[in-house]
Amino acid sequence: MSGARITRARLRLLADELPDRYTMPVLHLSRARALSGGQLDRLLQQPGTAPRTAERARQRAMTHLCHLGLAATLERRIGGVRAGSAGYVHVLTPAGHKLAALLTGQQPPQRIRHSRAPGRTFIAHALDIAEIYVQLTEKSRSGGFRVAAFVTESASWWHASGVVLRPDAYTRLATPTHRDCWWLEIDRDTESAPRLRGKFRDYLDHANYGGTGPDGALPRVLVTAPTPIRCAVISGLITGLPPPAVDLFAVCEHIAAANHLITALHDQ
Repeated sequence: MSGARITRARLRLLADELPDRYTMPVLHLSRARALSGGQLDRLLQQPGTAPRTAERARQRAMTHLCHLGLAATLERRIGGVRAGSAGYVHVLTPAGHKLAALLTGQQPPQRIRHSRAPGRTFIAHALDIAEIYVQLTEKSRSGGFRVAAFVTESASWWHASGVVLRPDAYTRLATPTHRDCWWLEIDRDTESAPRLRGKFRDYLDHANYGGTGPDGALPRVLVTAPTPIRCAVISGLITGLPPPAVDLFAVCEHIAAANHLITALHDQ
């Protein structure tokens, strides 16, 4: 999945010459780590464009990006064969991530590792994270805010007070007057209570030591879970922690994550 090696000079040329229909998928994939075909369609669809037209445009773009060695389509699909091309899962190659850095004026990553055959759990988790990004982006088009930042692990990890905080993602939402920063923890009901409690204590210790985050402010932590029962378990763990845990953490079902973040932003 790493693709052929592309020189820095070639990447600079591509950054200058590739039209938006190719660079936009690269930028979205750099933020979300992995996206299904259906998710990419929603991100790329222009107002008034028919869904089938958007799907064909995405297919052409991803075929070209794969040919250039900038992207890859995983063999494993979601939804089975009946899902069609919407079920394909797309990722960037290391060269694609470097191109994204050039397009955004950032320092190219030193080294990026990808599993050659990511398993079902990895894909499901990555797409859960991506869905929050997709929904935020969709809602930002008419919601009076913008997604100023969205990065996933390991770019979202934060070194703090002798430990490394390892959120699944970090996002910054902004309106013309203020901004909201969040670390995202996407729970899939696979981790034990002691492990979760230890992770939450690391965040709490960081807050109590006066720690901050990527944008100079202490992000709040949104923990999402797949079911109301799991949300209740996680909320119980947080309630049992010392102050200011109740103010630092929020919990909601995964399907409600984007709306929760947007509501919190507008309630300030």
